[in-house]
Amino acid sequence: MSQSGHRRQSSDISVRQFTEEAGMSVARVCRLFCGFKGTSVTSRLCSSLSSDLLHSMHKKELWDNFYVQKQRDTIQNFDWFFNYRALSGLLHQCLHSSLQSDSSSDVFRILDLGCGISDVGLGLFQDLPEPVQVTCADISPVAISMMQQLVSTCSPMPKNSSSELRFVEMDCTRLDSFHSGLFNLILDKGTTDIFLRSAAGKPMAIQMLMEALRVLHPSGSFLQFSDEDPDARIPWLESSGVGRVKVNVQELTVQGASYYVYVINVK
Repeated sequence: MSQSGHRRQSSDISVRQFTEEAGMSVARVCRLFCGFKGTSVTSRLCSSLSSDLLHSMHKKELWDNFYVQKQRDTIQNFDWFFNYRALSGLLHQCLHSSLQSDSSSDVFRILDLGCGISDVGLGLFQDLPEPVQVTCADISPVAISMMQQLVSTCSPMPKNSSSELRFVEMDCTRLDSFHSGLFNLILDKGTTDIFLRSAAGKPMAIQMLMEALRVLHPSGSFLQFSDEDPDARIPWLESSGVGRVKVNVQELTVQGASYYVYVINVK
């Protein structure tokens, strides 16, 4: 894979960079995260808060506040980086490969870690012809409540009548309610990035990885979606996985921006 022209800094991403890729202004994200009052927040003021914001992005309270602010508007899906439609082809390919590797399973189990109010879990539930159990987990009860309300309102119909979709409040670093080897596919769209870009969150990133590997089926795949360069992410995965993982990477371009999909399997 050619990486020229697509390299990104692995640690010091600014609030401006992070939020503009999500289609949000710096001022708006400062208002959402920090609860600023008034009609405007200047970029200069927000720049002075960048470090504090990034160092707090692993905290539950920050995300509760973020979703409370978004809840004031009409409830709708919000995705960091990209939405389900941008990923659907890749996800279906991974699912079909896993199905061939484990044809004995009567249902295919999917876990979306740090789902927020993303449409990825909902899209898989609606689109897949195979029977699936999609579990969307997030530490924020506000986000989980919003998704439950959204699903209740729109009443999505799965292609397979046996498919299930549920949203659970859960700390992604502690997956105690799931037994080992349960999930055929685990998704992480930016959650590890949040931990790694917060100094206090780095041990949490390792703990989340270890828990994900524990609940991953031996023939399953753990997909991390990130904008972090492979030169930084792959060594971290291999060292944090203590030699237990095999990592492949694919480059994904969405609206002119380059991201990486790290496909992690247990050796």
